[in-house]
Amino acid sequence: MLFDKKVILFDQDASSNTDALTQLANHLHDAGVVTSEYKDAILKREASFSTGLMIQTIGVAIPHCDPDKVVEPQIGFMRLKEPVTFHQMGDNAEIQVKVLFMLALKKSDDQLTMLQKLMALFQNQEAMDAVQKVTSVDEFIDLMKQNEIVK
Repeated sequence: MLFDKKVILFDQDASSNTDALTQLANHLHDAGVVTSEYKDAILKREASFSTGLMIQTIGVAIPHCDPDKVVEPQIGFMRLKEPVTFHQMGDNAEIQVKVLFMLALKKSDDQLTMLQKLMALFQNQEAMDAVQKVTSVDEFIDLMKQNEIVK
């Protein structure tokens, strides 16, 4: 399961998008699911191809990088106490992001499929309200199952 390593962090402090990305990538590395090059690859990709999205009332980011930096498929989740500035995917406008879903997937096809599932989640206001309020890992995983992000 994509959240089985429980890299699910609630109400974290981050001083910038780089800080948030670094924290989450380090947690994935500590869980043994990504290589030591993963963090640098995430930061480099984010600098070139922004992953921020403004959806309804909240900014989200979906950082990811090439599958060769992934040991075991996993998704890391981080909700920040206070939003940090990311650039909007596609147009580079600055947006305030409070939720990150960091993808560590081994196949490009899996990445595309997961991005589509996450976009459906982001368009569900009730689910996104729940993402902002959930306080336990089990509740979060149940929410992801209900929204077909994981089985």
